[in-house]
Amino acid sequence: MKSLPFCVFLCLFVALVPCLPAEKVETLRLEPAANMTRAELHHVATVPNPKAVLVLCPGCNGSGEGLIRSPKWIAFAKQNRLGLVGLSFASPMPAIHDGSGYYYASKGAGEKLLEGIRKIYGSDLPLLLYGFSGGAHFTSRFEEWNPARVLAWCAYSAGWWDEPQQNPISPPGIVACGDEDPRYGATLIYFKQGRAVGKPWQWVSLAKTGHQGSPELDAFVREYFSEIFSQSKAMPVWTDIDRKEKVLASEQSAQPSLTGWLPSEILFAEWRKLNAP
Repeated sequence: MKSLPFCVFLCLFVALVPCLPAEKVETLRLEPAANMTRAELHHVATVPNPKAVLVLCPGCNGSGEGLIRSPKWIAFAKQNRLGLVGLSFASPMPAIHDGSGYYYASKGAGEKLLEGIRKIYGSDLPLLLYGFSGGAHFTSRFEEWNPARVLAWCAYSAGWWDEPQQNPISPPGIVACGDEDPRYGATLIYFKQGRAVGKPWQWVSLAKTGHQGSPELDAFVREYFSEIFSQSKAMPVWTDIDRKEKVLASEQSAQPSLTGWLPSEILFAEWRKLNAP
């Protein structure tokens, strides 16, 4: 009997293998705060008794449900014993622009997230936050409003920012933007303002990238969060964000706005490849 060509055999094999069930997404609906029209948290059961919660925050008035369905984010959460939540908050556009909408965590949206985390997981767990566009607005303002709850964060591309304050607690973070995104200038200024007051932040400029998601940045954020969450005894690294070289601690003190912070040497090579000033 003549054997089947390998490509035909492979197609038949794939067709006969049952599809793996998708992770079940559940939704917690909360009473919206003032100037909010929706306050929902989508979540996936990752591990029992997680040590912290990763919150993925989509663009303006978006739903984080699609973000937490990502196999890569689910695998990352399981590997690091994290809960996984997708933010789904919304506000009228006038409220978003006048400083009263959900972008402004201190006006009620931040408390809604904390309330939801408590209801889902039964305790006040620490957070890792990653937000894009509208999600970057919320992420940056949440970590400024309640830094004690945040282990680390990444804010990727926003059109305007609040000026960073010199707080006693300042969780490490990444500020990122695509170099073809009109929000680039405002985002870089925000990063420099934060570094000028001593925030342990890192800058990432994405080459040939507009206002869009970035799988490469996602991968780097996962590595960064892993290093933070592992609480390893690795020595942090200071970098020159333009020359993409390591600098001494004394150099960053002299010109803080030109430098960035990484939690360990392990991340330096990846950051150097990703950052394109």
